[in-house]
Amino acid sequence: MNPFASYRAINTKLHAKKRILLSKGEWDKVTGYKNVPQVIEFLKKRAAYREEMSSYKSNDLHRSDLEIILDRYCVNEIEDMLHYFSGSYKEFFKTFLMEYEISDLDLILRTISRKDDIQDIEKLFVHSERWSQANYHKLLNSHDTAQFIEALRGTNYYAALKTMSADDVLKREFHMEMKLYMIFYNELMSKASKLKEKDQEIAKDMIGTKIDFINAQWIYRAFKYYEISPEEILIYSLPNGKKLSYRKLKQLSYSKNIEELMKGIEKCLGYALFKNQNDAFIDCMTDRYLYKYACHIDKDNESIASSIAYIMLLEIEVNDLVALTEGIRYQLEEGDISRYLVHTT
Repeated sequence: MNPFASYRAINTKLHAKKRILLSKGEWDKVTGYKNVPQVIEFLKKRAAYREEMSSYKSNDLHRSDLEIILDRYCVNEIEDMLHYFSGSYKEFFKTFLMEYEISDLDLILRTISRKDDIQDIEKLFVHSERWSQANYHKLLNSHDTAQFIEALRGTNYYAALKTMSADDVLKREFHMEMKLYMIFYNELMSKASKLKEKDQEIAKDMIGTKIDFINAQWIYRAFKYYEISPEEILIYSLPNGKKLSYRKLKQLSYSKNIEELMKGIEKCLGYALFKNQNDAFIDCMTDRYLYKYACHIDKDNESIASSIAYIMLLEIEVNDLVALTEGIRYQLEEGDISRYLVHTT
């Protein structure tokens, strides 16, 4: 038994948690709802979301409010998992919380750089208050980009942002986000390397698989929508993917046209990511792959596979719930909404 990870305890806990994720029948039910308040009322009756949503009135919640609540729920679930780990294992799983902190840092910096009103922005935060690295009092009292970045001194984020200016944020909004996500995934891989050899291999395999799809989406969208060079596309691609090595990322970044790129991505991944010929489906197609991957990965009782898989499955359920409310908002037909969801295929 690894002294830093109570495998049996966490796997027993996760087995119970997975039972409160929405079933196929429940997904078929909610896709028939005609308005967002119906979805809210349904979720308020679910054990998983009841506590987070109990203080809200259904008619007062909009799609963006629901997304915040669901992200906070994910944060709470990861925090709850930390009780079952210690040492290098706890540090590894704490790192998953960085993704939500990055979301809030992104929100603050964009608000400051655009000179928007920063009052009441805290109500939009989703980060873990207990495990956050940043001093949010200093961040919220920053008057410009330079002060914001200086307030991050001493955190993992500072080195990536210290050379940025206000113009960088306004003109190249993806610039900061990509840098921060590189820190996040590098940190995940770094913390994974401190685990027991078996768990290290599992963690790097699972995270590397997700990195492959993030890179595939990034290169495709950068190639199609951004006027940037192949060199810069490659610079912002994440390292440590499972199938997309540096050499393959370089080949994809230097594709002659979008058709060649799409074929190259699908060949490398061994998956028809662009099957639906519609950019709106790319996120869904990615989540469909990761969902099947997380469901079928070997969840040995003496490994962390189940813990990582649960985080992946939870994030995909949240993505589907957000996509569902977005579809209702735009009054898509029930059958059309289902096409954009993972759990209704």
